[in-house]
Amino acid sequence: ALLAASVASRAMTGSASVAMCIATAHRARGGRARLQSATGARAMRRATTHRYRSISIPPAVVATSRASSAERRRGLAASCSTKPSSTKPKPSTKPPHRIPVGERRRRGARVAAAAAATASPSDDISKGFTDETSRASFAFIGAVLLNVLLGTLYCWSCYLVPLEQALGVGRGVLSGVFSLATIAFTASVFKLGPALYSRLNPAVIASGSALIAGAGMLVASKALSYVSVVPLFVGYGAMFGAAAGVGYGLSVQISGAENGARSLLGEGLTTGLVTSARAGGAFVFAPIIRALLDAGGVQLALSGMGAALIASSAPLWLLLSLGGLDAPLADRKRDKNDGEKTPEELERDAQLKPAMFTLWSSLGLGSFAGLMVVAHASALLQCHGAAIGVATAGVSIVSLFTTFGRVLGGWACDRAWCGATKVLRVVPFVAVPLMAWGAGAESSVVAAQAALAAASVVYGVFASAVPVELRRRTGPRDFARQYGKVYTAWGVAGLAAPWTAGLLYDANGDYTAALVVAMALCFGSAVAAFLLKPGRSHEEWAAAIEAGKRAIGSGSRSG
Repeated sequence: ALLAASVASRAMTGSASVAMCIATAHRARGGRARLQSATGARAMRRATTHRYRSISIPPAVVATSRASSAERRRGLAASCSTKPSSTKPKPSTKPPHRIPVGERRRRGARVAAAAAATASPSDDISKGFTDETSRASFAFIGAVLLNVLLGTLYCWSCYLVPLEQALGVGRGVLSGVFSLATIAFTASVFKLGPALYSRLNPAVIASGSALIAGAGMLVASKALSYVSVVPLFVGYGAMFGAAAGVGYGLSVQISGAENGARSLLGEGLTTGLVTSARAGGAFVFAPIIRALLDAGGVQLALSGMGAALIASSAPLWLLLSLGGLDAPLADRKRDKNDGEKTPEELERDAQLKPAMFTLWSSLGLGSFAGLMVVAHASALLQCHGAAIGVATAGVSIVSLFTTFGRVLGGWACDRAWCGATKVLRVVPFVAVPLMAWGAGAESSVVAAQAALAAASVVYGVFASAVPVELRRRTGPRDFARQYGKVYTAWGVAGLAAPWTAGLLYDANGDYTAALVVAMALCFGSAVAAFLLKPGRSHEEWAAAIEAGKRAIGSGSRSG
C-alpha cells in the first residue's frame, strides 16, 4: 500500500511538473510559441514521454493534460490570427528567378522601339555627327579619292601626240597601249580584285593600288630615255591598267559594303557618285597634265603624275582606316572541302546563273551602244557641221551626261517605286528616239548633241544600276566575284565598240550607220532587262538556306 501511494504521489508530482514546464516554455518563447505547429507539440510530448518513460501515468491524468494542451493551442492560434507578429519573416532560400538571354534581348528591343517611336525629329538632330556617320564619311571620301586618282588612266589622249612626236611611232601602235590598259583593267576587276578583296583589308589594297599605278607611270616615263614603246606597254598598259582595275572594283565594293559608305546616302546614290569619280579624274587632272607638258615635256608629265600617285597612297590608307574598314570585304571562294551544298544553295545557284547572263547581256549591249557614240564624240559633231570649238566641247558633253546618268541611275535605284530593274528597262528605250533623231538629221548639230547626250546617259546608268541589282541578288560578301564576271561585258564593248564605229564610218563616210546600230543595241539591252526575272534577294535566300540547314540538323539528330 505504501509503495502504491508513493508511486501515485510521484506520478501526480511528475504530471504537475510536466504541465509547469510546458507553461514556462510557452511563456519564455513568447511569439515563437505562437508559430509552433502541431508537429512541435508532438515532439514535446515525445520528449516528455522519453524523460519519464519509467513512470506509469494514469490514463485520466494523461487525458486531462492532452485536453488542456489542445485548448491552449486553440487559444494561441486565435491570438496569432488577431495580433500581428513582431518577428521578421524568415528570408527565402529559393534562388532568384533568372530571365533568359533571349527574353532580355526581346525586352530591350521593345523598349528601344518604343523610345524610337516616341522620339521627336529634334532628338535625331541633337545627336550630331555620330561615330557611325563619321566612319561612313571617311570610307566614302576614300573611295571617291581613289577613283579620281586612278581615273587619270583616261588622260592617255593628253600624252598621245607628244609621244608620237618624241618616239616617231604611228598612232596605231600607241593606241595599242591603251587597249592593253583596257584588257588589264577588265582582268583585274574579273580575277585579281576579288582574290585581293577576300584576303586584305581595303586600306592596304587602296594604298597598294596607288603605289603600283605610280610606279607604272615612272616606268612609262623611261620610254623617252630608251626611245622605245616597251616601257609604255609595261608601265602604262599593264601596271597602271591593272592597278586602276583593282582600285575601281574596290571602290564599288566599298560603296555597297555592309559597314561601308552605303549607310551615308543610300546604296544606289553612293554607287553612282563613286563611279562618277572615275570620269572626274580626267576632268580634274587634264589641265595639270597640260601644264606639265608645256613646262617640261611628256617625260616630266608622266613622272610627275607617277610621283603624285605614289604620294597619295598614305592619305588613301589613312582615310579608309578611319572609315572602319579593317577587315576583308569579300568571302573567299568556296572550297571543295567545305562539304556539299544544301538543296537551297543549289536552287539559289541555279537561279543566279541565268540572271547573271541576262545582266551580262544587258550591260554589254548598253555599253557597246554608248561607246560607239561616245568614243567618236568630237568627230560625230564635226560630221554634223559643228565648228571646231563646238566639236571639242563634245568631250565635255560626254563627261557631264555620263556623270548625270550615273548619279540619276543610282538615285532611282534607291527609290521604292523604281528600283534597278526598271532603270535598266526604261533608260535605253528613252535614248532610242534621240539617237534616231541624230541619225536622221545629218546636218543638225543639235540633233547630234542630243544623240551624244542620250548615249552618254545610257552608258552612265549601267555603271550604277547593274552593280546595285547584282548586289541585291548575291549579297555584299559575294558581290566582287560575281560582278567581275558580269563586268567582262564592258571589257568586250570597250575594245570592240570604238573599232566597230570606225569601220562603219569608213564604209559610209558618216556616222548614220553607227547611230542606227547603237539605237538597235539600246533596244536589245532594254529587251534583255525585261527578260530579267525578279528572283529572291540575298536576305531571302540566306533565311531559306539557314532554315534548310536547321531542318537537316534536326533530322539527323532525330535519326
